[in-house]
Amino acid sequence: MSSTQNNGVRTMDDAFADMLAADSNPDYITDALRRNAPLPAGPTLVPVARYIDRKYHELEKENLWSRVWQMAAHEDDFVEVGDVVPYDIATRSYLIVKTAENEYKAYYNACLHRGRKLREVRAKGLDEIRCPFHGWAWNLDGSLKQVPCAYDFSDLDRDKESLPEVKLSRWGRFLFINPDPDCAPLEAHLGDLADHFEVLPYERRFKQAHVAKIIRANWKVVQEAFMESYHVLMTHPQILTGGAHDLCTKYDAFGNYSRAIRCGALETEGLPSWEPLTSENGTTCLRHPLNGWVYEHLGDGVVQVSTPKGLSGKFTTNAEWLEGELKDANPHLCLWAGGCQLPASAPAPRARDMALSDEAKAEMDKVPLRQLQARMQRLMLKDVVPSIADNIPDVELHSSMYFTVFPNWHPWGSFNLINYRFRPNGDNHEECIMECMYMAPIPENGEYTPVGEIHWLGPDDDWTEAAELGMLTKIFNQDLRNLPHVYAGMKATAREHLRLGDYNELKLRHFHNLYTEWVDGEPRQR
Repeated sequence: MSSTQNNGVRTMDDAFADMLAADSNPDYITDALRRNAPLPAGPTLVPVARYIDRKYHELEKENLWSRVWQMAAHEDDFVEVGDVVPYDIATRSYLIVKTAENEYKAYYNACLHRGRKLREVRAKGLDEIRCPFHGWAWNLDGSLKQVPCAYDFSDLDRDKESLPEVKLSRWGRFLFINPDPDCAPLEAHLGDLADHFEVLPYERRFKQAHVAKIIRANWKVVQEAFMESYHVLMTHPQILTGGAHDLCTKYDAFGNYSRAIRCGALETEGLPSWEPLTSENGTTCLRHPLNGWVYEHLGDGVVQVSTPKGLSGKFTTNAEWLEGELKDANPHLCLWAGGCQLPASAPAPRARDMALSDEAKAEMDKVPLRQLQARMQRLMLKDVVPSIADNIPDVELHSSMYFTVFPNWHPWGSFNLINYRFRPNGDNHEECIMECMYMAPIPENGEYTPVGEIHWLGPDDDWTEAAELGMLTKIFNQDLRNLPHVYAGMKATAREHLRLGDYNELKLRHFHNLYTEWVDGEPRQR
């Protein structure tokens, strides 16, 4: 990846500015898009123990999850007054309750009698919160309602037996909680994050899908795979298109959040030209866009790989060699072609992910590819949010913008639907819960139906079982082919530290600077 050096700091700012200058809708480029905030040159060394040592899990419980603002729920999880959503983080548990129209409270999820969890699953339309053990009950506002056999608790001061609250605040219809009674306001933690969502604020989005999967790796291992584009060339080569094959991504760090814009801003030449494949369909038969190797599923988990020079071999979906003169292949493309496929009912790809039509290909000679992709997206958006569809710069439509809000929430920018959340799986530091939510624009005609439940996948379930996420599930499968081995490799390494690149892994460096400050109690690197 090419970039510039300013005072020893690697940036892509000049190239990105040139790309913005070529935008077909420059009047709508926001000030936030023009901001540059690189980190000082690295790289950063991160202790391996931070991922694998139980000590850090205990430190997180004490210094992080008990003190930091964290996204706990969304307004779409609550249809009516009395809806209750538990939020669990490590050994802590809270209840988010819709107490009145447009009002929410968060309580410690524990009975004040013998400590039993008040709710372990969601509930709808409750008029009270009653403990399933002995039946103590509280009103939705937290005040004590009933104590069975109250005569047996003669010294009980009912006014002091309300459910203890934790701080709750809202941003973009998301509900955040913070157990620290002395914490700074949520607005201070998020800073100017809202400036990056001027065109379509999160107040105007609804939850279209919500999938959670248990993964056998520490939450930070999994989270970090979704914070950079450095791995795309090897792990997701099938998504390399146009100028994006150069991996150029603009990275910036702002306060408690960081940003990446994968945009092809350094595009110089297109991808190599290959003869078309009669059987290519993008899923079970496809060509590596850079080296031209063809991956084709022959059935029964056998993938045939052929090179432009005439070599071929057969492999399992795990890239284990079966026969042929070609002895090695990209394991992620073997999995893509021969692994689990989505059902026909899965959602269609977004406009910028679809193969171009003949009409669109004809247009390619007239306008740059980025502008063409932006046009296709605008046409789709006119059916949903017609009042703003023409007031969107190209960069917000053809680029992937993804943010990380410390410690574990990842909203995507522009009109991308993706939101991630990563957290430990209970008190097990060697497993985590990865959640993917689709946050779609609320149609201006007011007709939409949000999803109010989570689709859970176990550690051995395939991502494609969550067909509502479409082709993203196959990309997740490629990532999941790496992550347990990343975690196992951390336990096997002879080194005490991991090494992060100074620019391509800027978002990871920013996260670990904050992690050091919060968890280790040390000043962050500046």
